[in-house]
Amino acid sequence: MLAPINQAKILLCGDISRVDRRSQALIELLCKSNKYFISQLCPSFYWVNFDARLSLIKYILSRLYWIELLIKAAFADVIYLLPMNAIFIKSTIFAAKLFRKKIVVEMYISLYDTEVRDRKRASDGSKLARSYIEKDILALKKSDYLIHSSNQELTYWEKILNTDIDRKKVYIAPLCNVSFLLPKRSWMQDGTLNICWWGTFIPLHGLDNILLATKILQERKLRFTCNLFGVDNKAFSDYVAKIQSYHLESLVFLRKDLNFTNGSLPNYLANRCDLALGIFGNTDKAYHAIPNKLIEALSLGLPTLTMHSPALREFFNPETELWTCEPSPEAIAESILAIASGEAYSVDWKQTREKVLKTFSLARYTEVVTEVLAKATDNLSHKQFTRSIYL
Repeated sequence: MLAPINQAKILLCGDISRVDRRSQALIELLCKSNKYFISQLCPSFYWVNFDARLSLIKYILSRLYWIELLIKAAFADVIYLLPMNAIFIKSTIFAAKLFRKKIVVEMYISLYDTEVRDRKRASDGSKLARSYIEKDILALKKSDYLIHSSNQELTYWEKILNTDIDRKKVYIAPLCNVSFLLPKRSWMQDGTLNICWWGTFIPLHGLDNILLATKILQERKLRFTCNLFGVDNKAFSDYVAKIQSYHLESLVFLRKDLNFTNGSLPNYLANRCDLALGIFGNTDKAYHAIPNKLIEALSLGLPTLTMHSPALREFFNPETELWTCEPSPEAIAESILAIASGEAYSVDWKQTREKVLKTFSLARYTEVVTEVLAKATDNLSHKQFTRSIYL
């Protein structure tokens, strides 16, 4: 069979986790398009934990990654560094310079901000922290095109990394993790406020502040339940112990049985949730990022309370489109009491939902990516040719 081919070759570089929705959306977009050939390079495919005595095998495997990178980069027109993969920016830049290829970087997170400032996995000033800063800056400055989810966070990164970003190459593609389900539960239909939170046990999410807030609600005699949907790791058992130490076992339930990946959690929320909680972390990152869970909650049309932050104003009017408060147990508790008693300011949750579905849509994300790839491949000279395929 003869097939005309006039397609740009895109090398997707980086690892994809099962919760990385942006990379999955990107790959789906490229696979459906007839404009691109795509290939992927997953560096961690070659990472194996061997005994120290087998360091020679480790060395060989690392060289296999470089061989694959250089071969594929040589044939590619554009190298696209996938979200959350800035750790591989140095090898990406090397290959792109060697073969004069365009680099598209989709940051999503800053290594330094996430791993050092927020999660405290490395001490500030350490060799590892400096390495993260270096890689963040390279990704931000050496990319030909930069895709990110918000301008506010980029401004914040410029400050903490002590660098500047050429805004002419920046394209904003907001989060695209929406649900199209509609809430089916009437407000406090059984006389009890059913509060829901979901996420991971990281400082950004502020689960400790939420737990202390529920203790205050218990003391204030509010009729409520609070379901917390987390992930099964060491921190899970730690929070089970905290709930027990606060004597909240009859009101607060930590669960790991439902999630967004298989659709079970959105269905539960649509049928059972009165009030969704966003993030309440006492970290700089929390003030400058839009969390996925907030968009998930608002896209479901759920009444939602989250921490007040400058990041919200890029996409929302916090005084009219959702409920906000300061990230302290006392402020969270007082806000929930006002919400339960009907004293909180009025929000048209249907209108907020419609705005979220439009602003944070998959269509908007693919529109931005398509525009960037069109610019990145605009000057390429692709010759028409035919190829015989024998089946």
